[in-house]
Amino acid sequence: MERARTEDLQARAQKVLPGGNTHVARAYSPAVYVIRAEGSRKWLVDGRELIDYTMGHGALLLGHAHPTVVQAVRDQVGRGTHYGASHPLEIEWAELISGLVPSAEQLRFTQSGTEAAMLALRVARAASGRDVIVKLHEHFHGWSDSVSVDLDAAGQPEPSPGVPEAVASVTRVVRPDIESIRAALAGRDVAALILEPSGAHYGGIPLEDGLALAIRAACDETGTLLIFDEVVTGFRVAPGGMQSTLGVRPDLTLFGKVMGGGLPGGAVGGRRDLMALLAGRIMHAGTFNANPLTASAGIATLRIVGDGAPQRAADGYARTLEAEWRAVLEAVGIPGKVWRLSSILHVKLDDPELHGRLSNAMRDQGVDLLRTSAFCSAVHSLQDLDETAAAFRRAAVALLQPAAAV
Repeated sequence: MERARTEDLQARAQKVLPGGNTHVARAYSPAVYVIRAEGSRKWLVDGRELIDYTMGHGALLLGHAHPTVVQAVRDQVGRGTHYGASHPLEIEWAELISGLVPSAEQLRFTQSGTEAAMLALRVARAASGRDVIVKLHEHFHGWSDSVSVDLDAAGQPEPSPGVPEAVASVTRVVRPDIESIRAALAGRDVAALILEPSGAHYGGIPLEDGLALAIRAACDETGTLLIFDEVVTGFRVAPGGMQSTLGVRPDLTLFGKVMGGGLPGGAVGGRRDLMALLAGRIMHAGTFNANPLTASAGIATLRIVGDGAPQRAADGYARTLEAEWRAVLEAVGIPGKVWRLSSILHVKLDDPELHGRLSNAMRDQGVDLLRTSAFCSAVHSLQDLDETAAAFRRAAVALLQPAAAV
């Protein structure tokens, strides 16, 4: 009966949702429908319980339904969900972020990380009087037109479907090496260089050591603004984000995920002179900017993570799980690698066919990954660790069987 319920939901979704889902990373086959989540676990409509490492696509450093965050939202919803006016929470929220990330001298809230990227690029162009944006190959900054440009196999920029050539022509996509970056900035016509300071795909393709510092210097030499996309890494890798671990101060920073405590929201933070453009020259609206519910969740979360203890707990957990998974691949005999950025684990199997089956194989064993990455939280337990390591071994063994048997 429960399986039929899942299949019924999938059939209904196909009729009203393109592709039957609402996010490219949720295009599971078979479909996955969650009805409840708490701590490190979530429960599906078919009755299964999963150890969760998607963690709200990285937003939930404190796990699902953290009691303090839940109480903050409950208290706020009774006081109103939208005032159509300013409110004290937005000030406190901004003060907390600025206090943790010194480069964010002022903040402007948005409704998502994608919107934060759009706004930061607008500010950069207005401040510099230049039109061109440089982004690094495979670095992700949401789906807006200016950053929906990547390199094809021949090394030529090619816009995504629906992106006008006129927009694509002022976005340069370059390889993440300092020679390519310097060449792209040499004409002094670039408004901003935007990148994930962790490396592409939240550390899936790490930056070379020292590259961020070299990029900062190249931007300074050419009058180019530097934008760090810390939507994933902000407040997760450290209270001060990736920029605090690299020792590099960007001109503008994009925030999202952890800063909203699991509710929708984003922000741009940066130099006071740049942010001042939003006080006059640039009109920026947004019905749900600094929404009181998200603000309450964000404040509750940042108060907890500000001392770094949750990050250290999640990092320690991830470090042990990384070693366990590496040992499994070696013992089972599947070529591949496991690596880590703070509390984020990445797995890459050398065999593309096996790699493509890994996510479903893990879900069959009671563990949900975000594709083949795992966001560890401060609430994952030793029991979760033992069960996840065992699940990875069972999944690895299953992968070596013919695909039809998995």
